[in-house]
This record gives sequence, C-alpha cells and structure tokens, in this order.
Amino acid sequence: MSDTVYPSGPTGPHRDRTAPGLTRARTWTVTRARASGDAAGRGLVPGRDALVDAAFTVVLVGLALLGFRTDFAGYAWVLAAAGGLLVGLLLAHVTTALRLPAVATLAGVVVAYFLLGGPLAVRGDLVGGVVPSLRTFADLARTAVQGWKRLVTLLPPVDTTAELHALPWAVGLVGGAVTYAVARRLRSPYAVVLAPLAVLGLVIVLGTLEPAALAAQGVGFAVVAVGWMVERSARTRAPLQNGAGRATRLGVGTGLVALAAVAGLVVGPHLPGGDANPRLVARAHVTPPIDIAAFASPLAGFRKYTEPNKSDLYNTTVLDVRGLPAGTPLRFATLDSYDGSVWGAASRANTGSVVPGASFQQVGRTVAAQGPGRPTTVTVTVPDGGYSDVWLPTAGTVTGFRFTGARQEALASQLWLNVDTDTALVPARLEPGDTYTFTAYVPATATRMPQSLATSTGSLTESTDTSFLDAKLDAWTGEVPDAWAQFRSVARVMQSEGAYTDGGTENSVERFYLPGHSIGRLARFTSIPQLAGDDEQYAATLALVGNRLGIPTRVVMGAIVPASGQVQGKDVHAWVEVRDATGTWVPVLQDNFLPDRDRKPKELQTKVQDRKVGAIVPPPPGSNPPSVLQGPDQAQNATNLKKPPKKLLDPTSWPWWLRVLVLYVLLPLLALTLLYWLVRGLKAWRRKRHATRGPTPARIAWAWNDLVASARSYGHHPPRRATRLEQAGAVRGPVDLRPLAVSANALVFGPGLPSDADAAAYWAATNDARSDLRANADFWRRLRSDVDLRPLFAKGPARPPRARKTPPRGPADPGAPSRAADREPQPA
Repeated sequence: MSDTVYPSGPTGPHRDRTAPGLTRARTWTVTRARASGDAAGRGLVPGRDALVDAAFTVVLVGLALLGFRTDFAGYAWVLAAAGGLLVGLLLAHVTTALRLPAVATLAGVVVAYFLLGGPLAVRGDLVGGVVPSLRTFADLARTAVQGWKRLVTLLPPVDTTAELHALPWAVGLVGGAVTYAVARRLRSPYAVVLAPLAVLGLVIVLGTLEPAALAAQGVGFAVVAVGWMVERSARTRAPLQNGAGRATRLGVGTGLVALAAVAGLVVGPHLPGGDANPRLVARAHVTPPIDIAAFASPLAGFRKYTEPNKSDLYNTTVLDVRGLPAGTPLRFATLDSYDGSVWGAASRANTGSVVPGASFQQVGRTVAAQGPGRPTTVTVTVPDGGYSDVWLPTAGTVTGFRFTGARQEALASQLWLNVDTDTALVPARLEPGDTYTFTAYVPATATRMPQSLATSTGSLTESTDTSFLDAKLDAWTGEVPDAWAQFRSVARVMQSEGAYTDGGTENSVERFYLPGHSIGRLARFTSIPQLAGDDEQYAATLALVGNRLGIPTRVVMGAIVPASGQVQGKDVHAWVEVRDATGTWVPVLQDNFLPDRDRKPKELQTKVQDRKVGAIVPPPPGSNPPSVLQGPDQAQNATNLKKPPKKLLDPTSWPWWLRVLVLYVLLPLLALTLLYWLVRGLKAWRRKRHATRGPTPARIAWAWNDLVASARSYGHHPPRRATRLEQAGAVRGPVDLRPLAVSANALVFGPGLPSDADAAAYWAATNDARSDLRANADFWRRLRSDVDLRPLFAKGPARPPRARKTPPRGPADPGAPSRAADREPQPA
C-alpha cells in the first residue's frame, strides 16, 4: 500500500501552497478573524436565558454579600462588593459569549482585581484619584493573602482600614464570575447554586455572631435559589401531556417554594437544635496576633500609686478626666484570669460571657456596642509626670475612640479592645501629653452591694487550687445559706476586722507586709489572725473567694473619679465584679470590703510576721547580662548569636516591592507557564504514542479523531455521531478536511492493511491540517486549544474489523469510498 494516492488540495503532504485558486493561511486569517468578530459581536448580545441567569446571579450573590454589613462601618464596602459582582458578571459573559476557555475568565478576574480594585475599593493612594499606583497594587496583593485573618482580628465594624474593602471587592468579583460562568457553561439546573452557597458560607464565617440579615440570607436566599433551579430545569422539559406548559409548572413551583418558606420560618426555630448553638464565625476561634500575657498586670504595680513610694504618685495628678460624673469608676483593666501568680487579662472571654469567645481585637473609631446607662463623651489627658502604661483607661460600655495630639496616629493604629471586658490596650503606651476622647454608655454607680442578687454559677479559677481558703470560709460565712449572702459576709468581715497597710517605709514595722497576690502571698494574708494589706490583697482574695463559692468573680483595676476630674494616685483602687444570672457584671467597689486606711495592723502581729518572713531574698533575674569577664569581643559575639544574619532567600528580608513582584507576579506567571507547557507536552506525547503503536488502521483512525478534536478546540463544530465526510463538511473555512476523510475511509476500510509508511504519511498530513487550522484561528482560540484537556481523555475509535487475507490492493480511488465507510459513525 505504499503507492496509495493522497489527495492534493489545501491540505496533505503534496499540496501546492502557491497554486492558483489557493490562498496562504495568513491571507485567510484576516477574513476569518473578521467573520469571527461579526459572529462574536452577535453573541455578545444576551438572550432571554442569559438575562435570566444574570438576574439570578446578581440577586443570589448580592444576598450572600449582604453579610459584610456587620463587618464594615459606612457604605464604602457596598460600592466595592457591588462593583465586584457586576464586573465579574460582565467578564464571565464576554468570555462565555466568545467561547473562550474557563482559564480566560480566571485571568480576566485577576487582571480586573488589580486594575479596577483601586478605583472601586482601595482608593487611598490613587494617582489623580483614578489610576492605581504601585502602593495600590501592593495593598491589593497583600490584602488578598493576609486580609482575611486581619479582618477577623479587627473589632467590627471596621472603619479605618480602607484596604480591607478589597475583600468584598474580591468576593463579589469571583462570586459573580464563577456563578454566571457555571450557569452559561453547564446545563445542570443544580450546579448554579454551589458558588453562591460558597460565597454565603464564606461571608458568614467572616462575619459576626449577630446576623446581618437573617430573613434575607436565610429564607430569601433559599427561595431565590430554588426558583432558579426550577426555572433552569423547565428550559429542557417538554410540556405536560395534559397541555399544561411552563406557566403551570412555574405556578406550582412558586407555590411549593412559598409553602416551604413559611414552614421554615414558623416551624424551623422550634425544631431540635434550632437555637442550641451560636453562629460559627472565624473571629471566635482565631487567636489574635497579640500576646496579652506579654503585658504586665496593672494590679501587680498597684503600690506605685500608694504612699510612701518612690514613684511619688499618691498626691500627684495622673489623669485629667472630663465628662464623667463624680464617683464614677474609671477602668484601667479588667482582670479575669488567675494563674496562681497574678490576676491578668485573659486573651479570650470566659465561658458564659455575654459575648462568648470575644478576644482582644484591633478597633477603629467606632465600636458597635450597646449597654446600660446614658451616652457619655469623656476626654482624658495625661499630664506631665502622670499615668504611663499600656492599659487605656475607659468607663462603661465603650462605643468609640478618637486620639489627638502628636502621637494620635501611632496610638490609633495600635488600639486593641476586648468587648466582653471593655478593656482597652495600646502597646505603644500612654505617655504624658497624650489626649484621647471615648464615647460610652455609662450607668449610674451603685456604691453599696445589693442585699440580694441572683448570681450566675461557675468559676474563673477552676485550673488553680484555692483550697487554702476553705478553712477561713467556714469561719467567715458561718451558717449563711446562699452563695451571695456568703459573699457579702466575707466582704463585711474583711472591712470590719481587717487592717490596711501599704508596706510602710523601709524602716517601718510594716515593711514585712509585701506586695503581690500570688497563692503564697494570699495564703499568708489569710493565715494571720488579722488581715493586713491594701487594695491588691483584699480585691484579689475576695475574687478568689467568690469563685470558690461558685460565683464568677473578676478583679478590676482603676480609679474613682473625683468631682474635680483630677485623678491622683490616692484615687486609684482595685475592686471586684460578680456576674449575675443575666450575664451582666455587677461592680462591688472597694468601699464594700476595704478597711479604713487609718486602721493599721496590730504591733504584736507585725513582730510575729517579722520573725516568720526573715530576710527577703529577691528572685534570680530572668536573663543574665553578658559578664564583664568575657571582654567586648565575646559579649558582641553573644549578642550576634541572638540576632542571626538575614538570609538572601528569606522573603521577610526583602523590600515590599520585591516581595510583591516575586511572590504575586513572577511565581504565578511561572506556575501558569509550566502548566501550559505541561498540557501541551502531554498532548504531544499522547499523539506520538498513538502514531507509532497499534495496528495501522487504528493509528489512522486515531489520527482522524485527534484532528476532529483539534478542530473542535479551534471553534468548529463537527458532529460527534457522524461519518468522516459529514464531520469534514462541518469544518468551515479555508481548510478542507474532506480529502483527508476520503483517504481515511480508503485506508481503513479498503482491502488489505495499510503499511507503516501509509500510517506515518497520514499522520503527517493531519499534522499539516492541524497547523492550518491553528494558523486561521485567533490568539484566544489557539490558547484555548493549547490548554484544552478534553483531547487527553478522548476515547479512541473502535477496533477496526479484522482484515481479510487478500493480496495487497492497488491504488485506491480517493473519490469513491464505500458506502459502509461513509455511514460509519465516529466517536469524538
């Protein structure tokens, strides 16, 4: 069969590229591109089904994006989310109408995110208010990677971090593009709701414990999703046998959806588990990027405000407070965690709190909080020689902050707040000269403990052994029945029988009453016949007593604001708060348990304590400084060991623009390039494998099927169940595949077996035809064909019938194939 005649024409190994009547591939490219452009222009006009899918996409994804309402303050996020949704929808429509691959939609989303993200979301560093700058690109790239965790560690609603608006922009962009692309590319009526459901779940996880729009995101989302699936299912369904059509089915579907919605609203909340568990949100489980334990408890430094003390703050104004009524407690910090050594601020709210799982979160100017009392605006100024600490004094339920002065930006950018305890923290420390204003709901101050109180049950100190209090509790409480009455009894005993001492001077007999509130210090405090200490020991002990009695109790360090507003060291105190049955923390001020300052410990008891305590040995330092015996060289080497040199390949040592260029531009481009050539290489390997293996008729059949698959990837539509001649006729344009179809029929179904040379020559002819198809396709068609994975999984042709044992046939007439060959159905 080596003398088989191949057709000469536009394709084949013997075609004349310059013969009259034939045109080079490049000449045809302009005409074909113009024709494709005309067809694409007509395809860009959406039809009825496309408009319906677009409308459902906007409504469903829009309802999902509504959850960002509790994350951001104001309405700037609405522009970002809506803009992302519409841009993503437009990109998906254009790429789908032009029959571009899905990777083109993905690439368009990435490009649009950076080019339009500045004007629509991150507008702080635009050039001329419109053109994105390098800083804009850097903010967008950083937010796309790190913004998710930052959002859930910021206290909502976020109002000062504009670059985080890139998150609703990105979610809307991807959600709109994926949802509409799935709706237009897939026929399944149910796959269209997967992307909106994913967007809804993501927004809920990024949200708060308070639902943004429960009815809209619950019932409304379900109704619209079911309605969309019903409408898409009706597109391919024939009218009912009784003559009823789409209108009847639509009416029945609408009625069922309405019935399900009403049933869900009425019955759903009463079903088992309907309200048993709170919403699952990320901010309740993410560890904030700040270590609260690294900051010293203010209660441990209480004695610097007492007299005598080297700090000399007792009669010094430490804070100037304007706006708070006289006698109102000003909170430095709420201490709700005890580890046996110190009362400190917990990183996360304890079980049973009003805001379960609340942690320290960064906050802007606005805090979405409600509380008892009336709205109050308070201005606090730190005078020279006054307050200096990381804990920011506040009062009541805080609703906003605003810093002024030279360090306002530094302080505002480092403000952390725990909404459960209303404790604020500024790692940059308040210093003399700083001024800030906060708004809060401040309730009336109750100076005396209530006679009766329905308290909550539990303990904040379960992990600490406080059994040393049991012996004293029996003596202090007597036969008092309930826990609150026992708590009142202990407070009354402390105030009536205890003594007050700040440790006195260095030569005073009171110097052996040491500061601190560890287990050892409080065990010694409660073991002597007469209690003797200051606010630190009394408040710490009373808080442990409350938890021992089963009443959640915590310590508060702060000050009682005088009528003048000039808070001095003598106004600084420590008190406790107990949690009632509603979860509200009720303050028990120091006047309810602290003895009079003039009541000093008995002299005989002081001498006994002198003999018990003996010499005070200070604890060893936490880290030893370099020894002077080391010499300067050895000390410098020891210092260098603690600071290892930066590595060139460590991205954290690179400037920000280099990290953005390498991590977010070059590496993704490299990955996409490797993926592109990997797909092309696999196709070439598969094509070569089938060209050299198996019976020669199977190789030729494979060559034709591979050519037809390539034609489909270049935008042609040869039918799948048709003869080779019918498939060749469906390929329009300058490339004529009919001679190759005739040759394939002659070689496969003719008498005898084609030779290896015939199979190789036919494969070469199909490769030339494939090159012509590629030359007459535009760039996007070629790119789509290159990355199209369908040819890798296409099934091969059925094994040809066993050849009859006949002598080799003569030259076949390519123009007269058998009828059986012409009727043979060819799989893809």
